[in-house]
Amino acid sequence: MSSTNHYDVKLGFWTNWSNGPIQGATVTLTRQHGGFLIAFLAIFIGMVGKSFWRLGCFALHRYFSSPEPQDGLYHQRQAILRNSDTAQDGAWRLLISMLAWRSGRRARRPILRLLPIVVAAFTISAAFGVASIFSSKVTSESLNEVLLTGTRCGSYSIEKANSVYKQLTLLLPAGAEKAIKFLNYGAQCYTNDLHTDGCNLYTKPRLPLTSTRGVPCPFGDNICKLDNDNLMMDTGMLDSLEHLGINTAPETRFQLRFVYTCAPLKTQGYMTDYNDSDYGAVKRYMYGSVANVRQVNNFTYELPVNHAYLPDDNTTSAEIPRLEYQLGSTKHYGTPNETMLAGFNRWSPIPALKLVDADVHLLYMSAPEIHYSAPVKDPWFSAQKDASELNEQDTKTKLSAWKQDEPLGVMGCTQQVQYCNPNLPENERCEPLRGVPDRRKSESVKQIFRTEDEFATIKWVDSLWVYGVYTISSTVGFIGASALRARNSLSYGFSGPLPDNQWQLEAEHLVKGSLASLQDVFVEAANGIPETLEDFRQPPLANETIAQNLCVNQKIVSNAYSSFNVLGLSLILVLGVLIVGADMGLEPMVAWWQRRRYDKHPHPVNEKECHPLYGTTEWSQTNILQLQRLAHEEAGYATWTGCDKDVPVTEPGQLLGSLVLDNIAHPILKREKEMGTPSSQCESLSPRHKESDWEEQVLPYKPWGVRRSDTGLETLVEEGTCVGMMDGKDEAEAAKEVQSGERERNDRVDMANEERAGEFQDSQPDWRRLR
Repeated sequence: MSSTNHYDVKLGFWTNWSNGPIQGATVTLTRQHGGFLIAFLAIFIGMVGKSFWRLGCFALHRYFSSPEPQDGLYHQRQAILRNSDTAQDGAWRLLISMLAWRSGRRARRPILRLLPIVVAAFTISAAFGVASIFSSKVTSESLNEVLLTGTRCGSYSIEKANSVYKQLTLLLPAGAEKAIKFLNYGAQCYTNDLHTDGCNLYTKPRLPLTSTRGVPCPFGDNICKLDNDNLMMDTGMLDSLEHLGINTAPETRFQLRFVYTCAPLKTQGYMTDYNDSDYGAVKRYMYGSVANVRQVNNFTYELPVNHAYLPDDNTTSAEIPRLEYQLGSTKHYGTPNETMLAGFNRWSPIPALKLVDADVHLLYMSAPEIHYSAPVKDPWFSAQKDASELNEQDTKTKLSAWKQDEPLGVMGCTQQVQYCNPNLPENERCEPLRGVPDRRKSESVKQIFRTEDEFATIKWVDSLWVYGVYTISSTVGFIGASALRARNSLSYGFSGPLPDNQWQLEAEHLVKGSLASLQDVFVEAANGIPETLEDFRQPPLANETIAQNLCVNQKIVSNAYSSFNVLGLSLILVLGVLIVGADMGLEPMVAWWQRRRYDKHPHPVNEKECHPLYGTTEWSQTNILQLQRLAHEEAGYATWTGCDKDVPVTEPGQLLGSLVLDNIAHPILKREKEMGTPSSQCESLSPRHKESDWEEQVLPYKPWGVRRSDTGLETLVEEGTCVGMMDGKDEAEAAKEVQSGERERNDRVDMANEERAGEFQDSQPDWRRLR
């Protein structure tokens, strides 16, 4: 809302002291680059989620690993944990496996063994999905604060331009435009709605303001119309960092407080008639003398009695100049010694209105010939005089109307300010409430800001807002009656009804505009006044290092840039890299460590103890490519190398088997001998194919493979021995052959194992003794 729409913003790293030196570390990027970073974070978190799931699968796979004979559900679970790249994939595979094995009760407690992993997988998937979405929260509305560069920092200086013409043609019109903007901002943004458009420039959309009704009259001699029903407005302590956006460390912060008290004043006894040679009869209001260029007037304000053009020939309001409110003002700066403010105070108030610890602003409001549709009981706008003599042109009937009781309504407001040092004890941190330009303030400020740097900070800040804030009087001086909210219901000289507390609404409206100007004055000083007013810009002097530092430490909120919390980014990236790195390096590192340990302390192969490399080997062999290798090798195909690696390969030119689809519901791998004479390599690798007819007689009829279970889902299930499928044999004979073949095969396997164990023990040292 500053008078310029362009803001020079610092890109890169800076410290947002609102969050401290660590959490406040911030990096600001352009909106485009910020979008790229947000997209990268979303993708990166997805990668981290995948790695986190793989780590969990590795841990569970090793935890469940067992050399004991296990059912098919165990082996499927191990295979799924080994080969599921994402949590969603793993959850779905485990779920369909659980349903398949649950049907017909083919495995022991399938739900208990698989469902917790399914739930954990879905939880991990959802958690990292949500994290990807909310990764954009490393920049948000509160984190979208940016820092101004301060390259054109400076304050207004009328003397620098040294031209009355430029003041009249450039400075005053710009001031009137800003006064309107500030009042509009106050009306729009100083509400209970926190998300109003156009209220997103300053670090706070609005400054706090507490209105208290029913307070005593701030003036003396019983001059207020209301003794104990007046209005006080208090901002409380405005923090330089949190409320004004001055981004400095805690030790250089300050607080500022404004207190306003307003009350309608009596005019009876303070009003006299006068006959002006030019204007005729006027009313003069005697609230103190005013010194002008030529003389000192013994009155404060005067108003012509008949100054509204209202013809009596039945001319309508559309055929004459619009009837309008009139609004004027007078101000007096509070001081215990008038000589200290010589040249500032042109008005010398009467004793009832003269305060030494507060500035006094008088507002004079008149509504000449404005007619209201209902009586107005508000003490400042009071309009209860009957004005029903008007005739409606078409029906020739009287209209009920009322107009102002007196020619003028007067409202007085006091303004006080107070500096506080939040780094001091509570009973020492604040100076007394005083008027704004009180020359004694340097003494009171030095008592609470004791170092040279602290006082230099206050000196620069004071030079900005004292002359840059739009007070009640200056706002009225710039735009007059346009400052009144009551004008919103005025048209063609007629006004709708006004509430009984309209004067309070008007006072709050003016104070909100003043606070909006306070928010803007620091932003405009850091960013630079409009270039059309460059002749009035006074930058900090070369030796004013504190002022120069404040110029480059002003925060605003901007949607054109993206500010990211460095701590949040660092945590995401560091933790993510650690998880991804663990996923990539943990399994090979564990395998290397266990193999190295095994090489130093070899373990004999026996049935009583678990081989120390079983878990590592099972993880390797349940890889989908190793499972494929095991299947083809068992069928007698090829000579394989890399059998303990991630990717096993065959010798050049060797071919693998295809599927046998004689029973489309039970596909199997075609045996190597069915494709032709086996090679010598395959025969030497699989001698048991020549020793037993087990594979020829039983394996083709054993229903291994992928089939549709009772649940309707496809999975790998072992049904048992389907002896009923053998051609030309009854079930009893087939079962007897199967049992005989199994016994014969088991005997051969046991003999081979005993021979290999004996050879191994003869060639190796005692493992238990070495360990």
